[in-house]
Amino acid sequence: MSNLTLSDAKDPLSGDLRQILDSAPKLASYRGKGMTSKQEVLVEVYQAPIGSGITFFCVDNDKGLVAIPATASSVVNTLRNVVLGVGKTRLCIVEHFMCAVTLWGLDDLYVLVDGPEMPLADGSAQFWIELFQSAGIERKAVVADIDLPEAVSVSKGDRSILAVPADSFSVTYLMDWKHPKIGQVWKSWEPSQDAKIIYEARTFGMLKEHEMLGLVDDVVSITDDDFTMPLRSPDEPVRHKLLDLIGDLALVGVNPMRIKARFISTKGGHEMDVDIAKKLVAALNCHK
Repeated sequence: MSNLTLSDAKDPLSGDLRQILDSAPKLASYRGKGMTSKQEVLVEVYQAPIGSGITFFCVDNDKGLVAIPATASSVVNTLRNVVLGVGKTRLCIVEHFMCAVTLWGLDDLYVLVDGPEMPLADGSAQFWIELFQSAGIERKAVVADIDLPEAVSVSKGDRSILAVPADSFSVTYLMDWKHPKIGQVWKSWEPSQDAKIIYEARTFGMLKEHEMLGLVDDVVSITDDDFTMPLRSPDEPVRHKLLDLIGDLALVGVNPMRIKARFISTKGGHEMDVDIAKKLVAALNCHK
């Protein structure tokens, strides 16, 4: 295994967080609407020291800046999206951003967020990729250099996620929805394929729920027999499931595309994604 695995990184956050940000190179900024808060949320992306991983700096009205590491141990809720938290501070919907930085090969970042959630935009990760491109952030090649010593799995009823040792990274998802436009479908992806297959896939949800949240005009909604918007591809829903899976696996603490494993998710979701991320941390740390 490479020496750069899941070993403890230097703690760069021991000083004043604002001073840390002020001294870090600013890479990009984005302002967009939050899904539930409907607030305009400002996100600023900074370069962090090598080996420090990804850390969100959340603006807390009472405490100022609060640092939340983008790791599975920071997850406090997985009901509809991945929520990270430290103390009483929460940050929702991190998975799309985490998928984007994974696909773009970005390892060490400070991410300042002045709201309770990451912007949703159209529900894909494409706008994050476009932000990186417009800011001149080059995509970095990711080498699969971390061996998975043994198979790791989680399961619950007829749902499961299995990570099997392999020569490279890949993800496979089985979606099984009793809906005429979805049904049962498998989809796989590996880094040799176009990343757009993953990052352009938008989130989706039931129309009634989106009506309650005021999202009908922004994202794809599901009716009893169709979608409220044309799909970008016939299998866009399962592609988004792969997007979520990749973003959640990034909570291992290193770019998951470095892990030599085939990930097979059968009807998995955020809860199980985070569970296997935690198991991976244990498995990889035990075999440094």
